[in-house]
Amino acid sequence: MNLYTRLRFMRGAFGVAGFGATLLLGLLFAVTSALALDAGQTASGAVQLGGMTIPLPQGEWSVYYAVEDSGEKFQTSKLGLLLISGKTVKQTAYFRVSRSKTGAGFKPYEQCAQPHYFYSETALNQISGAQDCWHVQVETLAPDEVSGRQKAMLAFAKSRGLFLPLAVIGPRFHRASADVLLQASYGWTPDLIIKAPKDTKVWRFQDWTAEAVAKEPRKKVIMSKFKRWGEEWRPQIDTAFSSFRKK
Repeated sequence: MNLYTRLRFMRGAFGVAGFGATLLLGLLFAVTSALALDAGQTASGAVQLGGMTIPLPQGEWSVYYAVEDSGEKFQTSKLGLLLISGKTVKQTAYFRVSRSKTGAGFKPYEQCAQPHYFYSETALNQISGAQDCWHVQVETLAPDEVSGRQKAMLAFAKSRGLFLPLAVIGPRFHRASADVLLQASYGWTPDLIIKAPKDTKVWRFQDWTAEAVAKEPRKKVIMSKFKRWGEEWRPQIDTAFSSFRKK
């Protein structure tokens, strides 16, 4: 049974987005090519990035951001995608794969745990060694300092006349070894899940922090579903990361 059925007060965002076991089965049986992509292209099922095949939730995703950076120590690939429904951004996905050219690894990831996360779990976070954490977070899409990725997202939405939320909610996964790092973030538009208050009209970052969620049972139910989704999705992230290391 999908999330839309279980949470009748929601507005159907997850019936198509694919939550829980229904989504996992759908992805496993999807026949999709995992290709290198450029901005403006579409993908479904999975994407190939930096030598990894990273899973996507169900649907046809549009690429708004694709960047390759090569420095003295690291080779980094970044990919941002949006799932669009009508004139609304329903979901977001952002992936980053970094290779350590020297094999010296990466600094501990400071974002493994933060007070505003609804949930966080850190197995390892070593200096230049194994790192493994994930969390359920709210991400602002309207920060004071806009990154290149966020500028690209805004430009993409504006060019197509899309509603872009001020914040998205969902899991982020972080894995690293001495050789490679993978970050995978999945976000859902809360405005399509539960209606925002009339005085604010749209949900903001501060509305979905751990403190704010704790005050509203409906929000806690929603974020608990994201935690369950993250637990079910995590093995696929582990597979993507581990398969790269075998190459």
